[in-house]
Amino acid sequence: MTIMSTLTANGVCESDGIQSNDSDLSTSSISVDARMPESVDEFKSFMYQMQDARRKIVSAVIHEKDVDENLIDQLKHVHNQLTDESTAEFQREMTVSGNNKFSVNVKDEIVGLEKDISYLENLIFAKRDNNLATLGDARKHVNLAEILSPFHPISHQKFMDETESCTRFLRLFIQSYDDTGKKPILITDWDGTMKDYCSQYATNLQPTYSAIGMANFAKNFTRLSAVLTAGPLRGPGILDLTSLPIDGPILFSGSWGREWWMSGKRLVHNEDIPLEGDAALRRFKEEMEELLSSSEYSQFGLVGSGVQSKVDRLTLGVQTVFNHVDPELSENYQDAIRERMHRVDPDEQILHFDPSTELEVEVVVHNDGTVWNKADGVSMVIEKCGDTLEGPGKVLICGDTASDLPMVEFAVTQNPTGAMALFVTMKEELCEKVRKIVSAEEHRCFVSCPDVIHAAMDNIIKENALNSTPA
Repeated sequence: MTIMSTLTANGVCESDGIQSNDSDLSTSSISVDARMPESVDEFKSFMYQMQDARRKIVSAVIHEKDVDENLIDQLKHVHNQLTDESTAEFQREMTVSGNNKFSVNVKDEIVGLEKDISYLENLIFAKRDNNLATLGDARKHVNLAEILSPFHPISHQKFMDETESCTRFLRLFIQSYDDTGKKPILITDWDGTMKDYCSQYATNLQPTYSAIGMANFAKNFTRLSAVLTAGPLRGPGILDLTSLPIDGPILFSGSWGREWWMSGKRLVHNEDIPLEGDAALRRFKEEMEELLSSSEYSQFGLVGSGVQSKVDRLTLGVQTVFNHVDPELSENYQDAIRERMHRVDPDEQILHFDPSTELEVEVVVHNDGTVWNKADGVSMVIEKCGDTLEGPGKVLICGDTASDLPMVEFAVTQNPTGAMALFVTMKEELCEKVRKIVSAEEHRCFVSCPDVIHAAMDNIIKENALNSTPA
């Protein structure tokens, strides 16, 4: 049953003091301003309040509790404000310091809410129509693929074809338990793989439908599921942006797996970073906070990557994917970044300026020559969990760019017959690289967008529930 909504598809262990986002299962309404915020900081705060409603919905569903529909009304309230007369063609004007204004693309935030509202409304209808106790019980009556397919970048039919192929692929993955008596391992990238890219990282918020599916898939079909992302854990980072419980069935990492959130603590690998480098990076971060809070450059806190504080670097957004920032302003901002670096490291012995892409630059701490990639992050989490990628059983690596290939190569090295790869890409060059690493055709799968994976996971969860139902 699917009701199509009227919405359209336009090293060191340290405690971090982070609280689990599923600790409060209260369904009380979240207070939000009656007007849509205009400043960058107000906008982010507003969106994070909304994300708290999503977390409570997800926590209730995966803990088999009912959801207060007032929380869903909060999502509708935010959607209504994001789509009011102040937004035109997904562009919304924000204020920065003084009277400066700039335009923010809020398409990902709006579309994510549209998908969520449609999904949750379908759950509510199915719950009432079938006289069920909770929204979670209604999931088997709702066709997630039909809800998500209109948003596919190519076509509805392409979405359905890819979902069918991905579902077969995931069946083979979870078959590991039947074959070996040992559940498999899932390790995935985040942005572009499990979550669509967003114009601004700071509000790249995970919808409820993907969180509910990921949590149930991880809990039911894997012995270890982990998210390994290039972004930081917090500040903002994956722990701020996800709707999943951070102490739930999925582990989270940041900084290419240099930092992991495990058992309520932040585990960090920084042995290759000199003490003076760590101190310099902290001072530079303070310089950047001052720069962004008191100058014409304050808008860059919401441009692309924004300011991401990682273990060995700061990643700074200098342009959006839609090129909305004036090129001269972007160049001036990069000059200001270099000037702040010079204040901290006048001899240029500790910090290195890396114009990594046209969208962002990085200020990196010189290390002992160690080159860290995501394979090192996989090795770290496997070691900390006392597990192994070796067979029997399967290991699935999910990604969307060449930076994820080291994870695939590492998995194949450790488990030649059980390694699998699921990539979100329409780039033939990347597909060919995956094929060269994973030789068995049935052990690799390519899809066009993250939602295909979520729809396929939903299919697997429903199949398992149906097969588990007593005759």
